[in-house]
Amino acid sequence: MAVIAVVSDAYWDDPFWGTNHHIPLNLAKEHSVIFIERAPTWISPLRYDVPWSRLFKNLGLKELNEKLSVYTPRPRLPFDRRYRLVSRVNQKGLARELNRLFDELEIADPHVISFDHKAATLFDELRTRGQKCYYVADEVSEFNWPLASKKAIIEDEIETIRSADAIIATSEPLMEKCLKYNRRVHLLPHGVDLALFGRTTEMPEDVREIKKPIIGFVGKIGDWVDVHLVAGTARLLPEASFVLIGPVGTDVEALRSEPNVHLLGPRARQVVPAYLKSFACGIIPYKPCRFIHNVNPLKMYEYLAAGIPVVSAPMPAVAWKDELGVFIARTPKEFAGRISSLLSSDTSEKRAARLRFAERNSWEKKAKELSEFLGVGA
Repeated sequence: MAVIAVVSDAYWDDPFWGTNHHIPLNLAKEHSVIFIERAPTWISPLRYDVPWSRLFKNLGLKELNEKLSVYTPRPRLPFDRRYRLVSRVNQKGLARELNRLFDELEIADPHVISFDHKAATLFDELRTRGQKCYYVADEVSEFNWPLASKKAIIEDEIETIRSADAIIATSEPLMEKCLKYNRRVHLLPHGVDLALFGRTTEMPEDVREIKKPIIGFVGKIGDWVDVHLVAGTARLLPEASFVLIGPVGTDVEALRSEPNVHLLGPRARQVVPAYLKSFACGIIPYKPCRFIHNVNPLKMYEYLAAGIPVVSAPMPAVAWKDELGVFIARTPKEFAGRISSLLSSDTSEKRAARLRFAERNSWEKKAKELSEFLGVGA
């Protein structure tokens, strides 16, 4: 059994889980895993939804079970996405903390997987001969971080890619980017939590009275979501209801003006499958941009695991799959036409094919593939 430290860019108790939660959780089925939470900066409570208590309380190591622990590091200096010197100082500080932690636990040569694009200094400073892997899940230079420098983000990531022993990329465009600086790159698309989405659930109360069929979206409603595309599609399908679940981070007045569009706000991840199973079709209405071009949408896997068909805006990671009911569309007219076609032609055979696809892409299988690529024995 290997020891693997996963340096996340999130907190363990985040309401929305992503790859940097599911991968360590499933690695811990065969290995001893320490989940390193994101270190807040001294101004995080002023700029983000971070409580002041995170800066002072519950620091250090907490054991969740015999194979999985969470480590909360001390706060760091702000502006580490703007000034590379600050980034290096912060990473040196984290390396000192982790080296001390590994010494105290008598862990020899742990493997380290980082989801942080600023990990080059961390990799250099850690006293371990284990594998040091950078896990690339998004095009980080396209995030709209406040007080950040795009130039600094790009340069930090390139340095991290070069210094890593191995790279995991979740989409082909991300893989191609990394191959320019490191030849040991493995393509590993996202997976799905079969145990969560396989539960038998009742329809949530807040959708029972909404007119069926329901066309749904689950995820953060940010600048990359084409709200005008959704509103236009909803106008063309007045007999259907459009339900969007997730926090709103952009102007959604175009959606509020449509009577058959329902913005329900965020929901806990444990109840998301119940909402998905009330949908007749899932949509991925993203705007064309570099961030979306490089993304591998986790929600596609979750829609399919819930047994529902998908209509998505075009992106390299989403391919037309008639046997699964995955269609590509660009305009409101195309979205409306694809949705209507899927609703009228869906079959039990296609629903079964979606579930088989989900089983082939479980997070457990993704974690095993990652272990094999890194040469980490059970």
